[in-house]
Amino acid sequence: MGKSKYKRDWHKYDENVITRYTLMFPFYVFEHWWELLAEENRNAKKTYKAPKEFNDFLAFLHLFLPYRAIEGVLRALERLKIIPTSLDYSTIWERVRNMNIKFPEANDQLEVIADATGISTNKGGQYIIAKWGKTKDSKFLKIEIVMDKDQFNVINAEVTSNEVETAVKTVKDLQDKGKKFYGDKAYDANEVYKTGVEVVAPPRKNASTRRGHPARRKAVREFKRLGYNRWREEKGYGVRWRIESLLSAVKRTFGESVRATRHYMLTPLTNLWG
Repeated sequence: MGKSKYKRDWHKYDENVITRYTLMFPFYVFEHWWELLAEENRNAKKTYKAPKEFNDFLAFLHLFLPYRAIEGVLRALERLKIIPTSLDYSTIWERVRNMNIKFPEANDQLEVIADATGISTNKGGQYIIAKWGKTKDSKFLKIEIVMDKDQFNVINAEVTSNEVETAVKTVKDLQDKGKKFYGDKAYDANEVYKTGVEVVAPPRKNASTRRGHPARRKAVREFKRLGYNRWREEKGYGVRWRIESLLSAVKRTFGESVRATRHYMLTPLTNLWG
């Protein structure tokens, strides 16, 4: 097998990774603590000890540490004078559990890409599976991401048990702006076509041209006429690499498992995708 002609610019790649983590980690809250806190307390009914932007930092820590451990970290940061005050266990718990997640405002004439990934609630890892096999109580939570194709912004991120239902809800919320939807075979469903946007999703093998929504029947006929490769090129289906890269990057960074086992416990995790 010959040597690959592909050569990666490792210096550029390393700098991109460094920049990514610089943007991901909320350093700004330490630089602008007092300005942010003054704004927070301006019309507040009670006096806050830390600005709400500090919640992003707490959620980041909670991906790796339990609440009591975070309390210890904050005490150490206060002692080192990196932050002016620490927070107790109850305050940390309340801030992380009740975070208000906001996604960027969508642009006009939006084209969105959707995909979902499974997150394990079992942190035992491959060794446990190899040693004892899969247990009956192994569980997975599914997270669906909807991304702006051009701006790379995450429009929505939800823990879901039904990808199609969640995608339809998101598209309907953006209906005055959305014009095209990209998804894999999981989104080849009448409900998605009924939203009125142009759907770019490869049909299932048993997709019918006689039943279902007219737009879906038309899409299936077009796919069969063109064949996958030509259809993929003409429809621009290759853009899905962007959302697949996002899912892969987050999993490589934070792992493929969480401590949470219920949907309402996943606020810190879904906040990451924003």
